[in-house]
Amino acid sequence: MTTVAVEARGVVTPERFARGMTIAQYLDFIGTPENLAREAGWWLGPQRHDFSGPLRAGYERARLSEAQIAAIRWLAAQPHGPARILVISEEWSSDCRRDVPMLARLASAASRGRIPPTRPMPTS
Repeated sequence: MTTVAVEARGVVTPERFARGMTIAQYLDFIGTPENLAREAGWWLGPQRHDFSGPLRAGYERARLSEAQIAAIRWLAAQPHGPARILVISEEWSSDCRRDVPMLARLASAASRGRIPPTRPMPTS
């Protein structure tokens, strides 16, 4: 089956993953002229909007409970447990604006702060 072949080969290589953005980089990118010049979501009309403010506020409000932190760390420590969290997002999506801040908090907790220094995550 084609799907199995793609999964076995790996669509997201470590090199491709490394080209991604941290949450801080993503939040900075949202308001850039480069991003705002891109095609807008169908419901927003022809202009793309800067949603960095609501996403930043969501990130600042997002908190994990001690039980959630313990659970994600336990899961990450298991043999073949998740080593990374990949998030594909468009900031115009209300689902992404709701979920990306919490996913960033989960990624930070799972890593126990072991994010490579060239790709830092905010600690607040």
